[in-house]
Amino acid sequence: MSNSNTIQKKQVSVRLPVRDFECLVRESEIQGTTVAEIARQRIQQAEKQLEMKSLIASLLKHITKENFIVTSSIAGLDAQEKKAALKQAEDMLGRKL
Repeated sequence: MSNSNTIQKKQVSVRLPVRDFECLVRESEIQGTTVAEIARQRIQQAEKQLEMKSLIASLLKHITKENFIVTSSIAGLDAQEKKAALKQAEDMLGRKL
């Protein structure tokens, strides 16, 4: 029987420029761990950064849309004016709101 808490692992091989490899070696020596552990840490950090970037982009989109709604309401724009202002804002920002 296998333990359900056991983490399955797979090996991967990656070719790196010498400079990048040497950087991993130095970092592993500083931390007193293996090059593989440093590589795992860096991959995990990169995954977290990508997730954070996605969350920030989503938040920015939400805040921008909410800001547009509040601003257009305060300005007293009717439906047609809001539509025109939204198109202008999207054109200026280069993205959909």
